[in-house]
Amino acid sequence: MQYTQVVDSRHSCRSFSDAPVSRQQVEQIAALAGKAPSWGNTQPWKLYAVGGGKAEEIRRRLVDAMRSGRPQEPDITMPMGFEEGMAQRYKNLGRSLFKALEIGREDAEKRAAHYANNFGAFGAPCLLLVTVPKEQTSYAVFDAGAFVHGLCLAASSLGLGTVILAALARFPDEVRAVVPIPANEDMVIGVALGHPNPEAPANLFRSQRRPLEETLTIFDL
Repeated sequence: MQYTQVVDSRHSCRSFSDAPVSRQQVEQIAALAGKAPSWGNTQPWKLYAVGGGKAEEIRRRLVDAMRSGRPQEPDITMPMGFEEGMAQRYKNLGRSLFKALEIGREDAEKRAAHYANNFGAFGAPCLLLVTVPKEQTSYAVFDAGAFVHGLCLAASSLGLGTVILAALARFPDEVRAVVPIPANEDMVIGVALGHPNPEAPANLFRSQRRPLEETLTIFDL
């Protein structure tokens, strides 16, 4: 694929098939993502790829933790709110996605099930968990973000689907109960990886992007 095709083909996959992801595919994706730039070439990220029964157990534990109502304790502080423009786009995404999924405003049961699906990684057979060392500045997280974007683009180039999920990092103790992620690393984010269900309504949905004139200011060009 050309780069523009890879970028355009990447989207948030919210329904995965049962087809497994191979070790070779994960290694290829990680190697390509590892070419991401970072502050002084520090490359602060680490990647933990989890499949099989361990991925199933993590998904189950996270859904159970969410449904229990116990406080979330992510390693990285997550946003509690957004400024007006960001908040409006956040709300518009929810409305548009629920409309595509035919989830009514008053359908509390379906809304709760969708929320739980985030913690269950939409059934993805492979979970990618990204960490940075503790006690670093926000630039380490910034660098990890570049790496995560690379993961998603690399996966898309192989015909695989991804969705970036903060839900996978909201209960890091549940994840560490299954895989030995060291305590001196902060879990930044998780990415669900797998083969998309092409006919699923959730995978036909595309979120909108802001007009270029709202994000780009040019001087002296």
